[in-house]
Amino acid sequence: ALAQQTAEATQEINEKITGVQDITAESVSAIETIVSVITEINDIVNTVATAIEEQSATTQEISNNVSQAASGVQEVNNNVNQASAVAGELAQDITGVNEAVNDMSQGSQQVSESATELSQLAETLNGLIAKFKV
Repeated sequence: ALAQQTAEATQEINEKITGVQDITAESVSAIETIVSVITEINDIVNTVATAIEEQSATTQEISNNVSQAASGVQEVNNNVNQASAVAGELAQDITGVNEAVNDMSQGSQQVSESATELSQLAETLNGLIAKFKV
């Protein structure tokens, strides 16, 4: 009778251990999937950050061109008295474009900073998930 109880208890313990092993394997698989998704997100964030850097450089070039154009308009305005009214309107338009470019540049910088923060969070999460691997 004692041997029978021991055998039954041993069988029950084995079943519980197998259950725990199955759950552990499922957890490891789920964590690996999460790591894969985080890696994909990190790749996307890096791509976005690169695109934002390129956009920022282009925006700066546009800003420089607008500034040069504003200088040219001012020179024409000084040299041609007959076109002063038209040149004044053009200078206002260029100033509006310059402000829009500056706003865009600031927005690009904010997105870049957010992308950097998201990338850092992804790296931190990758590190935390790595600690759960068996």
